[in-house]
Amino acid sequence: MKINNIPKTALIIFISGLLISTVMPVAGHYFFLPDFVKGVIMGLGLALEVVALVIFQRSKKNASCSVWNN
Repeated sequence: MKINNIPKTALIIFISGLLISTVMPVAGHYFFLPDFVKGVIMGLGLALEVVALVIFQRSKKNASCSVWNN
């Protein structure tokens, strides 16, 4: 069995970024929002995804290096 050592905060950030990125285009069809607001919210969702991916990579790197440091 493979054990995933993904930090829960990074997982929450990633899921919230995905939700923001996918809900915004759908909400744009039903509610009037200026292009600037749509762009800011989409950019926020994408930025959250990138931050979470960086945290994933750092935790993976630290987990693999900690074996050699012991």
